[in-house]
Amino acid sequence: MTQSIVIQVGQCGNQIGCRFWDLALREHAQYSKAGAYDEPLSSFFRNTDTRHGVQRDIPLGEGKGRIGMLKARAVLVDMEEGVVSELLSEPLGEVFDNRMLLTDVSGSGNNWAVGNKMYGTKYHENIVETLRKSAELCDCLQSFFILHSMGGGTGSGVGTKILEVLKDEFPEVYRFVVAVFPSADDDVITSPYNSVLALHELTEKADCVLPIDNQVIVHEYSLFMKQNLAASLKLCTEMLIFLCFFSSL
Repeated sequence: MTQSIVIQVGQCGNQIGCRFWDLALREHAQYSKAGAYDEPLSSFFRNTDTRHGVQRDIPLGEGKGRIGMLKARAVLVDMEEGVVSELLSEPLGEVFDNRMLLTDVSGSGNNWAVGNKMYGTKYHENIVETLRKSAELCDCLQSFFILHSMGGGTGSGVGTKILEVLKDEFPEVYRFVVAVFPSADDDVITSPYNSVLALHELTEKADCVLPIDNQVIVHEYSLFMKQNLAASLKLCTEMLIFLCFFSSL
């Protein structure tokens, strides 16, 4: 069975990623009544044993499929600590491996160049090492999914720098990018420039780009909000899980 690693970059990428993991667990619980660690779950989650004070991965099939402590095959990146810290403080925070986090404190200031050139250079070795650690925990790594926005400084800048690292370090592993494009009335004045600069990188380094129009999502979300709040929330998260799971087949 192959595995995929999800890389959440910036505020947008981490918030979408958090909803993705939540829905993935709920969907598996719905269709796998036994609650076992099976092949579909192993694609995006590791099964670990922490009973003896040291985290040990439990191979698929060992222990009759009993679930110990699930850890998402995820790397969380943000040049501000706020969003990542908030995710880790939530009940779902236990699913993330603290070794797979990369944060700073000052942010990228909605500037692609700051994210790509300054932070990308500063954290290049850390990015490479974190990605290698994550890849080493996979039996058969098939693909990377990068979740990020095109308008923000960290999402567009650091996100495309990570894409460059993936192309150099893991050239045979598929690189899927889920990119959220800003709406026409985005109040961040630099978002069009960030998007153009990031788009050039995507065309050169990504195997597949799954574009998400933020304006369309907001419009659909508003329509469903008027009808059913639960349905509208489910729509947004199911869109992402559909793209990620079915694109890796």
